[in-house]
Amino acid sequence: MLKMENCSEFVDLLCARRKDCDILWVSRPMDPLSPHKLPPESNYSRNKMIQTVLNDEKVRLAITSLAAVQQESVRTVVKKAHMILNEMASKAHLPTVRWIGLIITKVLKRIFVSIYINENAIFKMKKEMQISQVQYVYAPSHRSYLDFILLSYILFSYDMALPNIASGMDFYQMYIIGEALRKTGAFYMRRSFANDVLYKRIFSSYVMSLVKHSDRAIEFFIEGTRSRSLKSVAPKFGLLSIILESLLEGSVPDIHFIPISINYERPPEELLFAYELLGIPKPKESTTGLLHSLSILQKPYAYGRVVFNVGEPIPASQFLSMEHRKAKVLSPYTKLPTSVTEKLAYRIIDSHKRNTILMPFNLISLLFNERSQTHPDSPYMLDCLVKDYLWCKNLLRAFNAIIHVEKSIDTNDQSANTVEQEILNTLKPHEELLTFDKSKTLKLKERHMKTKLKNDLGVKGYTLSEKTMKIAVPVINISIYLNPTLSFLIKSAIVVVAIGMEKIELGIAFKRYTLLRTLLSTEFAMPLIEDESVIKSEWKEVLNLLSIQNCISVQTDMYIQKKDDKIFSLLYNVILPFIDTVYVTCLVLFEWDETQSNYVTIQAVLIEVQKRIEEAFLEGREWGQHPYSLSLDLINTTVSNLLAQGILSYEKRSIYLIDKIKLALILEQLQDLSLKRPLGLYINAVLLPMSSPIVSAKL
Repeated sequence: MLKMENCSEFVDLLCARRKDCDILWVSRPMDPLSPHKLPPESNYSRNKMIQTVLNDEKVRLAITSLAAVQQESVRTVVKKAHMILNEMASKAHLPTVRWIGLIITKVLKRIFVSIYINENAIFKMKKEMQISQVQYVYAPSHRSYLDFILLSYILFSYDMALPNIASGMDFYQMYIIGEALRKTGAFYMRRSFANDVLYKRIFSSYVMSLVKHSDRAIEFFIEGTRSRSLKSVAPKFGLLSIILESLLEGSVPDIHFIPISINYERPPEELLFAYELLGIPKPKESTTGLLHSLSILQKPYAYGRVVFNVGEPIPASQFLSMEHRKAKVLSPYTKLPTSVTEKLAYRIIDSHKRNTILMPFNLISLLFNERSQTHPDSPYMLDCLVKDYLWCKNLLRAFNAIIHVEKSIDTNDQSANTVEQEILNTLKPHEELLTFDKSKTLKLKERHMKTKLKNDLGVKGYTLSEKTMKIAVPVINISIYLNPTLSFLIKSAIVVVAIGMEKIELGIAFKRYTLLRTLLSTEFAMPLIEDESVIKSEWKEVLNLLSIQNCISVQTDMYIQKKDDKIFSLLYNVILPFIDTVYVTCLVLFEWDETQSNYVTIQAVLIEVQKRIEEAFLEGREWGQHPYSLSLDLINTTVSNLLAQGILSYEKRSIYLIDKIKLALILEQLQDLSLKRPLGLYINAVLLPMSSPIVSAKL
């Protein structure tokens, strides 16, 4: 059994599967628990669901209007609507679920050591579902394509009905696989359909019908897409707003959202994530691609452990006031305020963060990144790593983090041998990235394959040099693994930068915190806060935490850093790459010459920012020394943040206008931070070649 501080009991689902017959297990008699209790007449079949949508008043109006605009017969547009629904609607089929379950079981037992779940939360949820009349929505974090497969596998394991799963059209277009996934509960949605009125009406009506007339739960990813950085992504609001609309109409008594934090020791796409962040597009989803991906089966247990942490249900009714309901009654076309949807979305994201389970490798990545920059000439030996690992673990616990400890490790035994074994165990799945060399020194390995860049046409940003790629790919890979720790450290890191290395007045430090929190809010999935009293409350809470850790003190209205700067340095250096990218992005936009180019596009900005950061990285300039600053996701979130603040404004067809006065103020404030740069530069890093022997298991 998994031991984790401040958690319910976790059990390994694969443990029983390794003992029993898989065929007998998947073919066992089942009566899957349906979470939404409905009378038979209200529980619609697929065909009836489709007919209900076609008869929906808003859908019929859209059909009539489109027929008039396109000068087509209503019957022709109805046929189009019917085709859209057939493409969209799920088709639950238990026999298909059983056969896929058999294949998935074989694969999971091969690639993972364990799949843990906090079982008490599942039992509690099942008990509530047996007596409740509410609809349920599973809202997991999104870290891998395996997420929805693993969640369905867990539900199947506990005899619970598989949900209606919102899926992208990429999967629908996969030969055979698309239809098989439909029969496990997938319903398909196009990536973008804001300008397609008919599709938009049909999709909204279909989702609302699922809420009202399906006895199965709904599952969707609040982040919209996989997080390539392994940390929370700012939420998307479209599907969530449609689901809430059903509650506002009184179609169901309540909707309970189940936040689920999914934590991988090593996601199968880890190397793809590094390339995607640098601008190399992911391979297109296809059945052939899926077959090629079966290469992950070559090495048993190569992807370590997965932990599912099911959070407390969040009742949507908490977010709807009587005024909202009255307005809907008085005017049926009244929409729910965006602020309500946003509050619920960020509540789900906040649950994901709080329930993140850190793996030991997340801590080692954090320490390795710090060591590489502060002691470049003194890399980790095992005994030194053991000491710092213990310190880091205690620090993260103080910041309310939950850390995975395998059952074979005694949590009360903090001896060097025990901690050493914990470190070696967690390094094993990552031996292609980080390992001890022949001299027993911890080194980063080369991971970049030149063949990845044969076709520059698909590159989303600037085409980076081979020298940059050689260092950036493994460094970004290691940075991805330290990112989950930022769920617990980011606000403290912002405070540390706001305070700086010298004495500073309280008011100035708070203004800096407000600036940095605002600029980084999109990157770290924090809601923008306009109420200063709320920010001050958050500020004081973080200051208190840092004060308890003996990191800062207040003397006569001045903040000062205390003598022990180890925590200060760790927090300071981990956030610098994010601040650098924000600065360079703002600088590129500020210097944009409209006389040379009549418009600003996001693609042009991405290329120019990445180009500037590569130059800074190769030349060791002040802003952009860390390879993670090259991340396109980070540039994109900065642009999104500037749009949210109104500093960038949308004009037409992906063309934007720039408020250079506000940008000048931001640049001045960032320059006033007087950031202290670490001694070590990754550009000087010496990497182990891919063919280097791995000796970590022999230490």
